Amino acid sequence: MSGHPYCRRFSNEEIMRIKEMCMAGIPPRQILSSLRQSNPHLRAISRNIYNKKAKILEESLAGRTVIQALVDELGEGGFSYNIEYDQEGYLTHLFFAHPISIELSKSYPHVFLMDCTYKTNKYKMPLLDIIGVSSFNTSFYSCFVFMQKEEEKDYVWALEMFNKILGVHNQPLVIISDRELALMNAIRIVFPSACNLLCMWHIEKNILANCKPHFREEVDWVAFLSTWADLIKSPNESSFDKAWDCFENEYKENAAVLNYIKGTWLPLKEKFVSAWTDEVAHLGNRAISRAEGAHATLKKYLQVSTGGLREVKEKICLAIEHQFQEIKTQLSSEKVRVPHRLRIPFFKEVVTHVSMFALDELYKQHEAAKYGNLSSQCTCHFFKTMGIPCGHMIKDMKIQVLPLNAIHNQWRIDARLFNNDQHASLDDENDQINSLLLDFKEKYEKLPILQKDDTKRQLSQFVGTSFPLILEPKIQPHKGRPLGSKKRNESSSTRREPSKFEIVEKSRKCSVCKGVGHNKSTCPFQVAS
Repeated sequence: MSGHPYCRRFSNEEIMRIKEMCMAGIPPRQILSSLRQSNPHLRAISRNIYNKKAKILEESLAGRTVIQALVDELGEGGFSYNIEYDQEGYLTHLFFAHPISIELSKSYPHVFLMDCTYKTNKYKMPLLDIIGVSSFNTSFYSCFVFMQKEEEKDYVWALEMFNKILGVHNQPLVIISDRELALMNAIRIVFPSACNLLCMWHIEKNILANCKPHFREEVDWVAFLSTWADLIKSPNESSFDKAWDCFENEYKENAAVLNYIKGTWLPLKEKFVSAWTDEVAHLGNRAISRAEGAHATLKKYLQVSTGGLREVKEKICLAIEHQFQEIKTQLSSEKVRVPHRLRIPFFKEVVTHVSMFALDELYKQHEAAKYGNLSSQCTCHFFKTMGIPCGHMIKDMKIQVLPLNAIHNQWRIDARLFNNDQHASLDDENDQINSLLLDFKEKYEKLPILQKDDTKRQLSQFVGTSFPLILEPKIQPHKGRPLGSKKRNESSSTRREPSKFEIVEKSRKCSVCKGVGHNKSTCPFQVAS
């Protein structure tokens, strides 16, 4: 009888459990395993779970299109969102920020990291993920933007939306990105006062991909990396100029490498060389590695790259809510936690008022000042970049108790209290709307009869305006072989494609010069000799 569909029906209780586990992002096979643990005689198979999941989705749409349902859920959930669509009605851009993310972004507006990730949705739309940094030096999701393309106008639109949720009083001080010229231009347009730093990790990997093939011996490559590291770690502009002269003189024979450095990275030196970046309060963020980590965490929730925008949004909400609970718990814990090593007068005013991460960094500087483990000259770089007094400052202060105002507001936990109210971030806007409604009512009562009728007509038209029919996005063409190629199979994996530096590292190397892209018989060094 197990072959008949009647025997594989689910009870009402099992249907409720399936709905709950689907909302939690649990895969169908694991849902089935969980149900069988409660009911060993269950005869359902994986296909029954998939069918039930599809039916639950259909019921949740309630006759609406997927995009209409998505927009309704964003509005009802208190999200800040915006959409754009083309002349044919296809969705091209979607911006949304969870109420929790807005609250965190306004609380920690100093440093943000921006980076696109891929393989998140079936439409192959790039996803711009903006990441913030909390008091505990942990990351949080600030907002998400699905874009049709990665051009300057797309980034400008996305950052303008982000700017609106931050407000004029919460402008970022530092924004970190990779060398995506369209994004860099958009940052300069939308956030002209913010300092845009470049990711050191991406720079190193670009150097590896574009310069390593031009070195025959490994020892020469290692020497080049050492010289390059000394150059970008120059503590001031004069030392950078001297280091650059030495670098240019040493590699003048290697024109390809020198031209690449001159053309690609030298014009952007203020965005990654220590002589300039150490003057900026980047709070220890010199790379977008935390953004890459956030991408990886998000893809663990997504599991596949074939979901629609509505499914992706639901998984994103799960990640944000989990992240927020972690921050709230840590905030409550550190407000009452006093480590034994900090039970000294110097930390009296800051303990339980500043995060443990900042206190650990401060303790290291205090110990260095106490035992004289300091450099001969203070550059104030640590204080400028981290917002925490360095050992030299502590030594020169000659005070018994450090005042609380000596710590950057980023690391303060005493003034922060997250209520987890999904509409809390909209309070200011609601106050403005209520104020406008009161002004409107007062002015309306003073209008002549004909103007009142005209005003009511305009107001009725505004209220009765229906939301336009918006279609799901067109599937964006991907790189590589066309869809019809037999040698390329479509995959639901969220794993990214290998970068150029990974290809360089893994490619077969020439036995003569150890370079890639050729073999012994076509080696340019072999031909020259």
